[in-house]
Amino acid sequence: MSGVFTLGWLREQARAAALLGLAAGAVLLLWALVLPAGAPAAGWLVGISFWISLALGALALIAIQALTGGAWGRTLLPALLPAALSLPAFLILVLPLFLALPVLYPWASDSGAAVHADVARIYLNPHGFVLRTVLALGGWSLIALLLAILPEGGLRSVVAAGGLVFHLAATTLLSLDWLLSLDPRFQSTAFGMAALATQLLLALAWAATLRPEPAGEETGRAGDLAAMLLAAALGVLYLGFSQYLVAWYGDLPPKAEWFLMRGGLGWTLLEAASVTLSGLLPIGALLVAHLRRRPAALARLGPCILLGIVAHLAWIVAPPFGAEALLAALLGVLAVGGLWAALAYGPIGARLAPRGEAARGA
Repeated sequence: MSGVFTLGWLREQARAAALLGLAAGAVLLLWALVLPAGAPAAGWLVGISFWISLALGALALIAIQALTGGAWGRTLLPALLPAALSLPAFLILVLPLFLALPVLYPWASDSGAAVHADVARIYLNPHGFVLRTVLALGGWSLIALLLAILPEGGLRSVVAAGGLVFHLAATTLLSLDWLLSLDPRFQSTAFGMAALATQLLLALAWAATLRPEPAGEETGRAGDLAAMLLAAALGVLYLGFSQYLVAWYGDLPPKAEWFLMRGGLGWTLLEAASVTLSGLLPIGALLVAHLRRRPAALARLGPCILLGIVAHLAWIVAPPFGAEALLAALLGVLAVGGLWAALAYGPIGARLAPRGEAARGA
């Protein structure tokens, strides 16, 4: 697997990725037209949540590197920059989510589903949802463009600092809107931070999978990437467990109900697979010194982490819509991912990314 998924291979397969995305999207559309639309809508939500999280993680890493420096950023840039520059595409990819609001979110069709009437009137309503999403995507797109074209230092550092503040606020709001409000009674103050940590882990795993370092290298920046992967995996695991622990100690009915819905044998196995693939496996492997220095070993861990996070998102989104939503989630990941990869790493992305690198003197 590690010898296949490289930047060069991905760029060569851009057309095939687009066709795969269109085919999977067509199946989801036909499903929504012929059968109840809840499962395919949930599948699209899983797909768009996964790929936008990856793109946002890439944006956050580029901004962090712009502030802190470090050769690791230049090494990972060929994998991260196209992902960050793909953010404007989500202004189109999000349209099916807007159309599916009434079948996904109880509050979209019944304002009484919100905890308080004022919450539904002022915040948790379709117009507010669309407005917040569009503003966030517009802001992220502008930040990505500026970080790509501005030279290092000075103004670019200012944009990076302001961009990270905006990113923190926008991610917190949209993770609550898109995922947590599937059950508006459930609340978690750690959910936004968990989303931020997941974004970083996704982007790092993506960079590891695409192997921006030469295959024969055992030194270079592989150790930096391994250290960041280890820290991100530990952070995601800690924040995920802390949410469960707080809910368990609090013993509050809405929180208990949320976890109980996802506590059947099948859903528990799904989350166990997620924790293993995106948490326990990479943490255990990255504690071995010689594996941390080998890009090939990191490239094998990358796809495992990506699959683990897909499973986690499916565990969050799918249970209210039944087991068939798992198939829809797979289709959603393929549909959004195929279109996204074709845009980010195809001809358009291949032209944009080198310009951004050249403008900054990379």
